[in-house]
Order: sequence, then structure tokens, then C-alpha cells
Amino acid sequence: MSINYDVMSYDEFLARVHIAHQVQVNKESLRLGQIFMNDLHIARPIIEEQLRGSMLDPFFKERITQVVSDFVRERW
Repeated sequence: MSINYDVMSYDEFLARVHIAHQVQVNKESLRLGQIFMNDLHIARPIIEEQLRGSMLDPFFKERITQVVSDFVRERW
């Protein structure tokens, strides 16, 4: 079943990211930020590109900060 990100709100997207992180078989295989950026690349590639490599990039983090959330929400 494919996911229609076009009709998904940012809050729904973020909830999906958190669920995907929680249900991993190996809890240490992917960081929360890694899942966030991977899914953002599919859902909103332009926003992901703006974040990638910036000071806000959460890829190597275990949490999504409010600043990152605000950045993405404003552009969603």
C-alpha cells in the first residue's frame, strides 16, 4: 500500500516517523533523525534538500528538535 504524502499533514507525517522508529526490530538500526530525513526525502524532497547538510539537519540525531519541526512545518 503506497502512502499519499500530498494529503498528509505535517503532524501525521511526524507521527508516522515516530511509529516507524518505535517498531524497528533492531532498535539501534536507524536513528529517529535518519528515518525523518529518509521519509522527508520522499514526502517533500525540496524541504529535505534545504535541511540536508545545514545546522538543522537531524540525520545523525535521536530526536527532532522544535526548531527543525518549525522549519519543516512552515514549508510543508
